[in-house]
Amino acid sequence: MIVAVILAAFGGLIVGGGVTMVAERTVRGEPLSFRSRCGSCEASLEVQETIPLLSWWLLSGRCRYCAERISLMHPSVEAASAGLWVAVVLRFGWGWQSLAPLVSVGALLALSVVDLHSYRLPDRLVFWSLGLSIAAMLSGALAVGDLSAVGYGILGMLVYFGLLLVVHLISPKGLGFGDVKFSLLLGLNLGWAAGITQADWLLVVRMVFWAQLLASMLGLLGGLSLGVLRRRLNRDMLADPQADRGRPTRLLASSFPFGPALACGTMTAVLFVESVPGT
Repeated sequence: MIVAVILAAFGGLIVGGGVTMVAERTVRGEPLSFRSRCGSCEASLEVQETIPLLSWWLLSGRCRYCAERISLMHPSVEAASAGLWVAVVLRFGWGWQSLAPLVSVGALLALSVVDLHSYRLPDRLVFWSLGLSIAAMLSGALAVGDLSAVGYGILGMLVYFGLLLVVHLISPKGLGFGDVKFSLLLGLNLGWAAGITQADWLLVVRMVFWAQLLASMLGLLGGLSLGVLRRRLNRDMLADPQADRGRPTRLLASSFPFGPALACGTMTAVLFVESVPGT
C-alpha cells in the first residue's frame, strides 16, 4: 500500500501540473498544447522549470525570465491533485475501481479553477471531461466483465441533471445552465461510486441529494465570506462580473462561482460513500 500511495502522489502531482496549464489556457481562450510557457512574458519553459511543486519552490515563486510572481494556483492545485489521488487510492484501492475517480480528479480541478477565474464552465471542457470519464468507466468495467456500475453512473448523471435543471428553471439567475451541464459529470461519478460500493439505485439518489446539500452549504459559506471580504477590502476579489468598475456589489447580490462547491460536494460524497446516511 505504501508503494501505491507514493505512486498516487506522484501521478497526482503530474496531473495537477497539467490541470494548471489547461485551466490557464482555457481562461485566456488559447489553444491547448504540451509546451509550457510563462503566463506573463510568454517565455517557453524548460522541463526542469515545470516540475510540480519543486520548480515553484526552487524559483522562489517567480518566473526565471521576467521575475513576475507565479500564481499560488499552481502549487495549490498540484498539491490538491496529489492529495486527492492518494485519497482515491486509499478509498478504492489500486485497481479498476480507482480509474474513473482518478480521471475525474483532474477534470473537476480544472473546471473548478476555470470557474473561479472566469465564472464559467466551458462546454468544451465539460464534455471532454465527461467523455474521458465514461471511457475510463467502460475500460474498467470491461476489464472485469461487469457493466452494472456504468449503468448506475448513467442513472446518477440523469438524477443530478434533472435536479439542477429544475432549480435552474425556477431561478435561472441563481443557478446558471453551465452548472446544470456540469452536473452530468458530477452525477456520473456519484452513480459510479454507488454502483461499485453497494449497487443500489436508492443509494445513487441519496448520494446526489447529500452531494447537492453539501455543495449548497459550501457555496453559501463561500459566497458570504467572499462578499464580506469584498466589502471590507473595497475591491473586487475573484472578478465579480456584476461589480461596478471594480467596486463590489451589495453583499447579498455578490456573485460567486458555484462550480467548485459542486465539485467539492461530489468528491466528498464519492470518497465517503459508505458514510452516506442510509447506506
